[in-house]
Amino acid sequence: MEYYEGAAIACCLGLLGTMWLFLQRLISSKLAELYEIIVKLIERHNQSDTHADRRHEQIVEKVSELEGQISQLREKVSFLQGRINGKTSV
Repeated sequence: MEYYEGAAIACCLGLLGTMWLFLQRLISSKLAELYEIIVKLIERHNQSDTHADRRHEQIVEKVSELEGQISQLREKVSFLQGRINGKTSV
């Protein structure tokens, strides 16, 4: 009986070891897949950040351009108001 018990224990330990290796490989492959997905998500997020930065820069440039045009219009309006006020007081 002692040999049968030893063989049964060895068989159980062999099955346990095989199961352990199988689960370890399975978990490693799943972690690798998740790592790839996370890297892709981070890259996509970084790309969207660069697009948002470009849009922000374009908007800032456009606002600066519009501010310049507004200041030119103010100067012209002031000039015209001065001419109108100068003619009425003469």
